[in-house]
Amino acid sequence: MPTNKDDVPGKRRYLSSVARREEILDAALIEFTDRTYNAVSMERLAECAGLSKAGIYAHFKSKEEIFHALLERTTQQLRDFQGWLPDEELTLPELVDVYIDRLYTTFDSPATISVYRLLLAESARAPALVLVQHWREDVARRLRERAQLIIQRNIDRGIVRPGVLTEHFFPLALAPALLWLNSSMLSRGNPSIELVQVRDAHRQLLLELLQP
Repeated sequence: MPTNKDDVPGKRRYLSSVARREEILDAALIEFTDRTYNAVSMERLAECAGLSKAGIYAHFKSKEEIFHALLERTTQQLRDFQGWLPDEELTLPELVDVYIDRLYTTFDSPATISVYRLLLAESARAPALVLVQHWREDVARRLRERAQLIIQRNIDRGIVRPGVLTEHFFPLALAPALLWLNSSMLSRGNPSIELVQVRDAHRQLLLELLQP
């Protein structure tokens, strides 16, 4: 029977540069999640990705660059539509449903949870990291600004009631999901309430607070 050349023991699979970078980032996500940022070495990342140290340096100049690329990859989905709030002219229930669907799809992703855990840990250990500052100043700022624009547009349309929540929609509207995520992390993946229950309660809360 013919043997696939990619299945030969000890032979490294050929991958394009883009695919190899993704493979390195997959390995890095595991390593950074299992250890602290400072405890992860380029040697360990190379070993986890099945590469030599020179092989990993061919794609990334440093550990910080790998970490930065990992955050960029995780937040790309957010950048694609600039947040969870839709631009369309919808009714309030439709607006809330789209927001909740997008938000909880993101929060239900194991990769997102891993990176969020990493951001939380490293912002406490190394608040001066350029990547943590980048998250705060770039990604979060853009999400906040766009959320306020859309909320104001819907206030002007008369389908949203102005108040404290609409003045600070991002991050106040995230609070139930973030509390669940923090609880899940502290309880090692066994929170006292299921995500679907939080989602339903979150939806109802937003409808009650935003109803004109």
